[in-house]
Amino acid sequence: MTSNPTKTTFTVAIAFQLLAVPAVSAERLWTDSTGKFQVVAELVAVRGNKVVLDRENGEQIIVPLSKLSVQDRQFLKKSEGDYSTTAHELSAAEIPGIARTFFADLRSTDRKIARQLLTKTSLSRMQGKQTPLAQLPTPDATKNSIRVGKEKVDGKVAEIPIYVRADGDLHKTKLHFRYEANKWCVFAISATYPDGETSINFEANGTTRQNSDPLRSLIGNSLALSGYTPDGRPLDMEPYRDKVVLVDFWATWCGPCRAEIPNMLQNWNQYHDAGFEIIAISVDQDLNVLQNFVDQEQPPWTVVADNHPQNQHSMGAKYGIRGIPAFILVGKDGKVAAVNCRGPELGRQLDRLLGHGAGVDSPIGAVNIRRKPSP
Repeated sequence: MTSNPTKTTFTVAIAFQLLAVPAVSAERLWTDSTGKFQVVAELVAVRGNKVVLDRENGEQIIVPLSKLSVQDRQFLKKSEGDYSTTAHELSAAEIPGIARTFFADLRSTDRKIARQLLTKTSLSRMQGKQTPLAQLPTPDATKNSIRVGKEKVDGKVAEIPIYVRADGDLHKTKLHFRYEANKWCVFAISATYPDGETSINFEANGTTRQNSDPLRSLIGNSLALSGYTPDGRPLDMEPYRDKVVLVDFWATWCGPCRAEIPNMLQNWNQYHDAGFEIIAISVDQDLNVLQNFVDQEQPPWTVVADNHPQNQHSMGAKYGIRGIPAFILVGKDGKVAAVNCRGPELGRQLDRLLGHGAGVDSPIGAVNIRRKPSP
């Protein structure tokens, strides 16, 4: 396709199909994301992640939204009708720019612009200077100190990898976004620390990871839990009496949390019969996403929704949980025996608490979470 809009069509990664659908907008010039290819056509419909265009000669073109220019995606966002339902998909291309702006502003003292890019809930937690933003490292003032990767969108949640060089050190991070108020907003960041990757939830109440570790103060104390499952059932602690219980604060959007699930399941298979249980407390804001995850993955342990509307108190706020996954291991006496026991450390602690050889090794291939068969 050439740059002549009257004689050309999109020829890169576009499927052609004749559809008997009436045009619903005036004819306009459409441009691809590279700016090299153009076509004059009327908008017919937006269907999933594709847009249907009608050329003057009657030919209809199906174009992936990702192939459209930013201006065309903005036009679709402002269009009336059913197009608003795909606005988050249309604007996903804006995420890399937002990420660059966010990290570039970490070079400033007040980090005011970075705050303005947060979700409403995150912003409400950012009162004063002692905030997670204040603790983030300052990128070096060099051209390539901030390198942004490709965004990954899952419904109205997205993440994007960013490599940041600060004080000469390279930091591997991910920025997490949620689509709200018709725009993509930052609500969390994941980073790799010496003890593993952790996600810092800006929407949580609690102290920052850098200032202190709120979990260590729990060791030797009792842990009182309450809450509701995603489908509204109250948490009953009676079945956990005289058991060793792993309390895991996590979220579906948290990559490090999901990476721990196979390890949790392997230890569940090995130690469950000896008295090992798990309570997974999700800090997800979107309960529909959480319920879908539970329905699909069917974890054998109890999942609690910390943001359930029936909750009077957040367990995450009560125990100062901001970084996830947060592992709290409770002994048979009901007191916290260990914290931060991720990876192989979980098995070592369970062996200590339940007795050497209490579990029976399970083959790696037998520890996948059960999935419902595809319809």
